[in-house]
Amino acid sequence: MSDDEVIRFEITDYDLDNEFNPNRGRKAKKEQQIYGVWAKDSDEEDNEDNIRQRTRKQKDFSAPIGFVAGGVQQAGKKKEQKKEIESSDASTSRPTFAADSSDEESPVNPDERETAGLRRMGQGMRPPNLGGNVGAWEKHTKGIGAKLLLQMGYKPGKGLGKDLQGISAPVEATLRKGRGAIGAYGPEKAAQKAKKEEERRLKEKEEKEKGTTEKTYNWKKSHKGRYFYRDAADVIQEGKPTMHTISSNELSRVPVIDLTGREKRVLSGYHALRAAAPRFEHEPRRECRHFAAPQLAHNLELVVDCCEQDIIQNARELQTAEDEIVVLQRELEECDAKLTEQDEVISKMQGIIRRVQELAEPDVSLEMAHEVLADLKETYPAEYEVFGLGTIAGNIVSPLLSALLATWQPLENPEEPIPTFLKWKKLLTDEAYSSLLWQHYVPHINTAAESWNPRVPGPMLRALTSWSEACPQWVVSAAAARCVVPKILDAVNKWDPTGDTQPLHQWVLPWHEIAGEALARGTYPAIRSRLATALGAWHPADPSARTLLAAWRHAWGSALTAMLHQHIVPKLDHCLQHGALDLVGSGNAAWLWCVDWLELLGAPTLAAIASRALLPRWLAALAAWLNTNPPHATVLTSYTDFKKMFPEEVLKEPAVRDAFRKALDMLNRSTDIDSVEPPPPPRFTVTEAPKETSRIADVLALSTQQKSFSELLESRCIEKGITFVPIAGKTREGRPLYKIGDMQCYVIRNVIMYSEDNGRTFGPISMDRLIAMVED
Repeated sequence: MSDDEVIRFEITDYDLDNEFNPNRGRKAKKEQQIYGVWAKDSDEEDNEDNIRQRTRKQKDFSAPIGFVAGGVQQAGKKKEQKKEIESSDASTSRPTFAADSSDEESPVNPDERETAGLRRMGQGMRPPNLGGNVGAWEKHTKGIGAKLLLQMGYKPGKGLGKDLQGISAPVEATLRKGRGAIGAYGPEKAAQKAKKEEERRLKEKEEKEKGTTEKTYNWKKSHKGRYFYRDAADVIQEGKPTMHTISSNELSRVPVIDLTGREKRVLSGYHALRAAAPRFEHEPRRECRHFAAPQLAHNLELVVDCCEQDIIQNARELQTAEDEIVVLQRELEECDAKLTEQDEVISKMQGIIRRVQELAEPDVSLEMAHEVLADLKETYPAEYEVFGLGTIAGNIVSPLLSALLATWQPLENPEEPIPTFLKWKKLLTDEAYSSLLWQHYVPHINTAAESWNPRVPGPMLRALTSWSEACPQWVVSAAAARCVVPKILDAVNKWDPTGDTQPLHQWVLPWHEIAGEALARGTYPAIRSRLATALGAWHPADPSARTLLAAWRHAWGSALTAMLHQHIVPKLDHCLQHGALDLVGSGNAAWLWCVDWLELLGAPTLAAIASRALLPRWLAALAAWLNTNPPHATVLTSYTDFKKMFPEEVLKEPAVRDAFRKALDMLNRSTDIDSVEPPPPPRFTVTEAPKETSRIADVLALSTQQKSFSELLESRCIEKGITFVPIAGKTREGRPLYKIGDMQCYVIRNVIMYSEDNGRTFGPISMDRLIAMVED
């Protein structure tokens, strides 16, 4: 047996590689190299292919589901064999060869999938693998399909359709890992491959923009790294946040250790804290095995860092210089604007000075001065106000106005200089114009007042009122108080109230509107004093006093009211108390005199006078008259005529209204007494002759039993001539109060309660003692 026929059973390296890597690519045999696909397969090859055919891979649950054809399995029929679809990893295995024709004719048994012939048949009919390389062919084309989709509005990663309503990835059926219920193994949908692809694409794009990832080398043989270069613009851009923070060179050179990141960084200064981290610093680097020089790398980093700091410092200084240039340019523009403004001011001032110097000429007239100042105010309005030319003009015009007013007579022609003053009022300030009036107008009024008669107020009044437009009101009032009021006061002191035929108010009151305050300080008190002296001998029958005082009503106000209460009201009270009182006729002249003062005194004052001096007397006389049983018609006519003498305003007052109500009650009671039959005569006879009494006493004696105790007290007071008047609006313990003489009293349960201290305390008293106290 030759060496070629000896079979060696030792284990070689080829056997070990074949054992641990059964899918490796095998070397082509010599016969295969010669005949190719027509070479015969040995049993050893069939055995190897059979072993590889039985090798199964782990199920891929993310792959699409392979459904079993429907139908009923029947006994005696052979099961159709299905070929497994190899993954994309099997594409790298060695090539297979086609089977012989004799193998294709052999019958198919259930276990024939283990045989080499069927294995080769399966390999020959195996469909192309469409696993993970679907669409990879487009890498070798121009991508016309994707371009057409993009032209029609398609956006990668988003749904199809006009409104993006379609799905972004096709629906895929997935196989669950076990036989549990739906949802037991997580979501029932496969991973969104399109979404993951889009996220991967965006991530690669971002990393490519940042320059932090290396380019994939699927289509290149060389695996060289990509390098990025930084220029001065990049360094300045990264150092911008700190360019304006620290300007001191000493602070910028302080070393800083940064421990905030993944690794410790040693920075050259505080300015580098806010700078961005060096590119690729956060990514792990490949360990350098062939060349390592840490000192050199450190030195290079220092050199680069120093260069960057120099660049940033130079950029900072350049930016500062540019900012200073901008500031200086703005200041230069402002200075130019100020210089231009100052030149304009200087030119305006020169023009104003030239015009003002014209006013200093000796032959200047009033019209020329007015023309110059009017031109200055129109041409330079702001400067006219700022420099006070309106005030200066007053000093220039004052001598010219003195010459104009030298021949002016205020009492004869008061309106002559008014147009001239009105023209100058528009050019001068208020203060300068008022000063001009005080220097020229008021002295002329004072001179005219020396020869003026106060009893003829017309000329002087026109001299003041005609200047209302050209002269402020306070100047007119001051001129009147200074020049006119003293003359009026002298005339009032010489006035005789009883012998002077010209009324005082005719030549004093016209000045009230102009100089009312000045007259109220001295003149009006003097007039009231002289009138009070004259009213001492006045009688209410004289109506001249009322006419004289009525004229001062609006000028004096409350002062006139006080004067009337002091000098007029007492006279009217005295006249009513001592005047004649006629119940039947119209002989009550004293009350008619009082009614004439209603306008000045007022209804309350007149009602108080009547309740004090007239109505008690009238009630007493009416009661006495009713006790004589007069005809009722006559009494009613007398009551009506007496009431008509009272004005409506006075009748509305409570005191007067209560008095007339009481009189009406007396009339009603007198009517009731007349209708009642007298009581029967007593059964016993009086032996003694009664004393002689008056007719009124007899009437009171007969009607005592039918009257109340208060009515009896009233009758006794009337009999004695004592005033018995009810006090309106006042009660005590629910009983009305009466005024008997100077005392107050009321009747409660037939007991008289009286008070001597004006109603503070009350005490019981008998009727006889009360009447005796009042008479005393």
